[in-house]
Amino acid sequence: MKATNFILPGRFLQLLKRDILSNINTTLIALGAVTAVIYLISALSAYNNAPSGQLYFSLFTNLLFAGGLIVTSMVFKEMHRKETAQNYLLLPASNFEKFFSRLLISTIGFALIALIGVTAISYLSEGVNTLIFKRHNVLFNPFSKIVWTLMAHYLVAQSIFFLGAVYFRKYHFIKTINIIFLVQLSITIITALFARMVYIDLFDGIFRVGDTSLLIQWEKLPLNANSFTNLIKTLKILYWLVPAPLFWIISYFRIKEVEVKNAI
Repeated sequence: MKATNFILPGRFLQLLKRDILSNINTTLIALGAVTAVIYLISALSAYNNAPSGQLYFSLFTNLLFAGGLIVTSMVFKEMHRKETAQNYLLLPASNFEKFFSRLLISTIGFALIALIGVTAISYLSEGVNTLIFKRHNVLFNPFSKIVWTLMAHYLVAQSIFFLGAVYFRKYHFIKTINIIFLVQLSITIITALFARMVYIDLFDGIFRVGDTSLLIQWEKLPLNANSFTNLIKTLKILYWLVPAPLFWIISYFRIKEVEVKNAI
């Protein structure tokens, strides 16, 4: 495949501009509403003689995850609607450019908007609170380690909802939540069964039917502090390195599949 059929900087920037401007009115209205709500909460906190040190971090967390995941779930609605699917299909851009544009908007784009927005709102709100109430809440610190760790967690969570936005035609957010719940439930049940079979002598009465119990038992895995610590470290590495790239790659190939179906 030629590079120009994959990504062309000038063409990609035009597509990115188009994707941003197509929802600019909705974005501005949402920003105005968020600003008003945040200021109201901060003013009530300052007025009640209970200035908060975690107010803006909590608001940032809610905005990042609730707002970001909802936005991500809607990022491909144009591709699934009959009224707009043809226009989307005829966009003069490659599949990768269409994928990458919306990925940037819903990951780095939204995260930076939330970070800069909450920071600016905190300074403006607390400036007003200081003038009116002579006290203020602790300002939001966008450079703290916990904030950037939170943004990293957002990228992992976002990748799941990004795939849901590509895969489901309607009710993307709700269906993705349901799938996450079913997967978590399945993993919990499988883990419980695995632990029951491997460490059978640590259980008493679990999975018993009358006087009969599940007697399958493999050679026991070592159960000690070191092995548990190593397991946790391995799971953390897998958590940071595997889910997001995997779900994004699947999303890209799913976009190609949907475009082929829409073209027929």
